[in-house]
Amino acid sequence: MPVFNPQVLAGLANEYRTAFNDLKYVEDELNRRFVASQDAVHALVLSVASGEPLLLIGPPGTGKSRMIRAFCGLIGLYNEDNPKEKRDGYFEYLLTPFTEPGELFGFYDLSRLQSQGLVRDERGMMQQATVVYLDEVFNGSSAILNSTLTFINERFFHDRGERKDVALQCLFAATNQVPESPELRAIFDRFVLRCTVKNVGQGQQVESRLPEISRLLNAGWVETYGTHAKTRQLTGLLPSMAKFRSAVKQLTDNKQLQPVQTPSDEFYRGLTFFVNEARRYGLSQMSNRRLVKMLNIMLIHAIYRSVCETPVANRIPGSVTLGKAELQLVTRYFLDRYDEELAQLMEGQAFHDRT
Repeated sequence: MPVFNPQVLAGLANEYRTAFNDLKYVEDELNRRFVASQDAVHALVLSVASGEPLLLIGPPGTGKSRMIRAFCGLIGLYNEDNPKEKRDGYFEYLLTPFTEPGELFGFYDLSRLQSQGLVRDERGMMQQATVVYLDEVFNGSSAILNSTLTFINERFFHDRGERKDVALQCLFAATNQVPESPELRAIFDRFVLRCTVKNVGQGQQVESRLPEISRLLNAGWVETYGTHAKTRQLTGLLPSMAKFRSAVKQLTDNKQLQPVQTPSDEFYRGLTFFVNEARRYGLSQMSNRRLVKMLNIMLIHAIYRSVCETPVANRIPGSVTLGKAELQLVTRYFLDRYDEELAQLMEGQAFHDRT
C-alpha cells in the first residue's frame, strides 16, 4: 500500500499544475544562470513549494546571495538591475554579533513616545516581508537568535509581550560553515532543507574543470555586467503555493491525505533504512520533527516531479506515488553533516544491495 492515496496526490498535481509549471520555469531559469548549482536550485524550489526554510552552506563567493536575489527578481520582489530600488515584500540582512533586534523588526519611534508610548516603525522590516534572506545567520547575538528561532518555527515574533503574526512565506539563510556550539544547533535544526554550495570545479581533475569553468566565466560575466530581462510574469507564484499548502491542510483535516498507519510499501522500508544509516554514521539524529517535515517535502517533490514529467497539454497520470527520487532527497538535503562517500554508500545499499 502506498504511503499516501495516489489519486489524491494526482488531484493536487492537476489542480496546481500551473503553479508547479511556474516553479519549473524558475528552476530552469536559475540553472541557466548559475553554473553547477542544480542541487541548490532544486532545494530552493522545494523550499518555495513547502514553505520550509532553506539553509545554503558554503564559502563566500559561491553565488548564494546572488541566487536568492535572482529568484526574488523573477517573482517581482527585487530589481536586479537597480538594487537600490526598494520593493515591498523582500527583506535581506547580513547578521553580525552586533546586530540589534531593531535592525530586523524596526526601531521604536521616539517621536511618538509621549503620545503613544513605545511603538515600532515596522515599515519595510522583516515581519512584513513575504521573502526573507538572512546572510551569515549564525553570527547573530543571543537576542537575535532567540527572535529568529520563534520567527522561523512559529511564524510570529514577540514585541514587548505582544505576539505578532508575520507575512513570511519563504525564508532563506546562508552560512560559511555549520555551527557546532549547542546554543546554535537549535537554530540549525529548524532548517529542514540544507544544501552545500561549492566553487565551480572544486575537487575535480583539471580536465573535468575546464568545461564548467568556461561556462562559469560566460554565465558569470552576463550575470555581473549584463541586464536581467524578465520573459515571464511570476508575481502570483507565492500566493499559488500558499493556496496549495492550504489545500494539503484541508485534505489532511478531511482525512483524505494522511500516511497509512500500517505501511507495507517499499518506500517506507527505504526511508527507515536511510534514517537508521544516517543515525549510525552520525550524519543526523533525524529527530521526530524533522521526519514529519521531510515526508511533507517528499510529498511535494513527488507532485512536482509528476507535473514536470508530464507535457503541458496533458493531464497528470491518475496516480502519483513517492519513490526512489524522494528517498534520494535524504542524502541531498536532510542530513546534519554531508559526506559524499557515505551518501553514495547509503544509496548503494538502499537501491542495490537490498534489491
